[in-house]
Amino acid sequence: MKAMRSQMKVIMWIVAVAMVVGFGFIITGTGGNLGKSQSKLAQGIVGEVDGQSISLRQYQEIYRQNLQNYRQQSGGEPDEATAKQIENQTWQSLVEEMLLQQAYRKLGIKTFDEEVVSIIRNSPPQELRGNENLMTNGVFDIQKYHAFISHPQSMPWLLDYEIQIKKQLPLQKLRLQLVAGIRVTDQELKEAFIDKFDRVRASYIAIPLGAFYNPNQEISQDRIAGYYQEHRSEYQAPERANLEFVAFAHSPTEKDLQAVKDRIGEIYQEARTPGADFAELAMTYSEDPGTTEKGGDLGFFGRGQMIPEFEKVAFEMAPGKVSPPFQTQFGWHIVKVEEKKTEQGKPMVRARHILLRIKASEETLADLRIKSDIFNDAVKEQGFEKAAAEQGLEIVKTGFFPRGFYVPRLGSMPELVNFAFDESQGSVSPVLDNGQSYVVARILDRQKKGIKPLAEVEQLIRSKILMEMAKAEAQAMAQNLRSQIANPGELEKAAKAANAKLETTGEFSRADFLPNVGNQNEFFAAAFSLAPGTVSGPVATDQAVYIIRVDSHNPINQELFNQEAGKLEQELIQKKQNEAIQNWYQSLQNNANIRDYRVAGM
Repeated sequence: MKAMRSQMKVIMWIVAVAMVVGFGFIITGTGGNLGKSQSKLAQGIVGEVDGQSISLRQYQEIYRQNLQNYRQQSGGEPDEATAKQIENQTWQSLVEEMLLQQAYRKLGIKTFDEEVVSIIRNSPPQELRGNENLMTNGVFDIQKYHAFISHPQSMPWLLDYEIQIKKQLPLQKLRLQLVAGIRVTDQELKEAFIDKFDRVRASYIAIPLGAFYNPNQEISQDRIAGYYQEHRSEYQAPERANLEFVAFAHSPTEKDLQAVKDRIGEIYQEARTPGADFAELAMTYSEDPGTTEKGGDLGFFGRGQMIPEFEKVAFEMAPGKVSPPFQTQFGWHIVKVEEKKTEQGKPMVRARHILLRIKASEETLADLRIKSDIFNDAVKEQGFEKAAAEQGLEIVKTGFFPRGFYVPRLGSMPELVNFAFDESQGSVSPVLDNGQSYVVARILDRQKKGIKPLAEVEQLIRSKILMEMAKAEAQAMAQNLRSQIANPGELEKAAKAANAKLETTGEFSRADFLPNVGNQNEFFAAAFSLAPGTVSGPVATDQAVYIIRVDSHNPINQELFNQEAGKLEQELIQKKQNEAIQNWYQSLQNNANIRDYRVAGM
C-alpha cells in the first residue's frame, strides 16, 4: 500500500484532454484605466469577468503553485521573462475557469455526488490500472481497487481525485452539449478519404519566383495607390495604439556582479571547512526555492537532465567533494556530490547545490527607480523628447499594436495596455515595471478599428507588386519552355535545355507536404487532375511556376475505403467537435467583459 501511494499523482480526468484541445488563447482586456486598476487592487481585486471579481489572494495562491511546479520541473529558478509568462498563464487560467463556471450556470450544468461516487468506484484512472499492486495474474483487479479506496490511508489521494472529478465532470457535460448533433456526411467522408489515400507520382521543372524578384525595381506611387484601393478590405485592423517609451533596464552593475562572485567565494570557503554541514549551508544561503528546504538536495539525476555546465561538474567529481564556484545561466553554484550509482547501465549522481542568482541588487533597483521617477517628473515639465534628450535616454517606439497582453519591445504588460487604450493621446504613464525594466511611456496615437492607412502598408504593397511582376516573368518563361515539349518524354530534354533540374517525387496524397513545393496548393490540384503520362501547362504557386508530368496514379478502391472508413469517420468527428468547442469558447471570450487590474511585481 505504501509503495503504491508513493507513486500517486494528482489525476486529471481523461475528459479534460478532449475538452481543452486547442484552447490556446490570449485574453483581451477591455479596459479599466490605471487609476481604477490601482483602486481595485487596493480592494484586493486583480480582475473582473463580466462583473465577477478575481481576488488578488486567489491569483497569488495559484501563481505560487504554478511557480513551484516550474521549479520542480526545471530544477531551477525561472528568469524574469519566464516568471512573467507564469503570471500571465495564471491569469488566463483564472479567467478561463470563471468563464466556464458562468457558462455552467447559464446552461444549467450541475454535478451530483452520486455521479462522482460512481466514477470513483467504476472508472479508476489509467495510472492505477497499470499499477502492479492492483493486479491479479497481470490483470487489473477491481476488487483490489475497491479495497484501496476504502483504506483510511488512501483518503488524501481519494480527496484529490474527487476534487479533480468535480472539476472535470462539468467539462464533459458541457462538451456533450456543444458537440451534440455533430455528424460527418457521406460526401465529407468520401472527400476526406480521397484526400488521404488517392496518390500520384510526378516529375516537374520548377522556375523559382525568386530568380525574377528585383527589390530595386521602381514602382510608381500611382500603381501602389491603385493596388491599395483595389485591396482595401485586406488591410482591416482592430483598434490600435502607438507608444513611445524609455526603459530603465534592471541590469546588475559591475559592483553587483562582483558582490555575488565574492559572496559565493566566501560560502565556498565555509563549505570547505572541516565538519561543515553543506545541507545546513544550502538552507541558509541558497536562492533556489525548489531545493533550499531540502538542504540543496537535487536527488539522483542522469546525464542530460541538468544544464551542461552543471552536469560536467557533478559527474567529474568524487562523492564527498565540494566543487569550486562555477557560473551558469541561473547564477553561481557550489556543488557537493553525495553519492554515485549505476542504474540500468547508466551513471547516476546524487548531489546538493548552493545557488546565488545574478541580479540587480536592491540598491541598484532603488537607484534605477529614482532615475525613472526623476525622468517621469521631468517629462511633466519639459515634455517627453526634451526630458529624454537632456538625460541622455533613448526613446523607443512600439509601433501600432492591438489590445492584448503584449506590448511590442516590452513583452507582457497588461497594465500598460490598459493605459494605452484608456487614456487620451499624449498622456504619460506612471513608472511601470515589467520585471525587466522600469518603463515610462507616452501615447503617441490611437487608431480606431478600420482600414490601415496607405503609409503603413506601402512597403507591403510594394513587395506584393514586385512578387506579381516576378510571377509574370516566371510564367512567361514556363510558357516558352512548355511550347518546346511535344510529348511527355521530352520533359527531361526541355529541363536540360533550360539548364533546370528535373525533380521527381515519391507517391504523395493531396494532404502531404512536398519539399520545394509546399502543400495543398495549385501544384497538387494540377497533379491530381492530370492523367498519367500527360504534361501540365504552367502552374503557378507562391514559390515557383511548375511544369508537371504525372508519372503514375494509384487511385482509391472500394476495398480500401471499407477498411479505413470507420477510423477516418472518427477522426473527422473529433476534428469537427474540437472546432465547435474552440469556436464556442472564442465567442464566449470575445463577448465577455474582461478587466485586468494587475500591476507588475505582484
